[in-house]
Amino acid sequence: MVSLAKLLDENRIIYLTHADKKEAIRELVNAYCNSVDLEDRDSLFEAIMKREDLLPTGIGYGLAIPHAKVSYIKDFGLAIGISREGIAYGSPVDELPAQILFLIVGPEGAQEEYLRLLARVNQFLKREREEILNAKSIETICQLTQEY
Repeated sequence: MVSLAKLLDENRIIYLTHADKKEAIRELVNAYCNSVDLEDRDSLFEAIMKREDLLPTGIGYGLAIPHAKVSYIKDFGLAIGISREGIAYGSPVDELPAQILFLIVGPEGAQEEYLRLLARVNQFLKREREEILNAKSIETICQLTQEY
């Protein structure tokens, strides 16, 4: 599988302006859709929120991995949202507000590839959490993804 850096570009790493979970996810969806010229952002947002309603994707430690697999996306893609103040995310692990949201979107039916990608994202976030939060630039965060 390709590196996280190949599935991400600088336009999909954003500093979140909303403290509300839904609005923060919408910001990430918009950043992703704008960078890949995907017009059906409402449908993608609804798919992600449907998954969130099933089980919140907060993994604790101030991290969340909202995600969805949909028929109209052919390749995996990523977006990162950073909130220095944190977002009340409802993590089943702890009550810490999420400071890093890592969006994963991908094609339906690619379960094995998705699970491998999710494992790498999880490893990246656990190892690089502090570096992401302390990064002085988007470029620095992009560089962190190179080795994963």
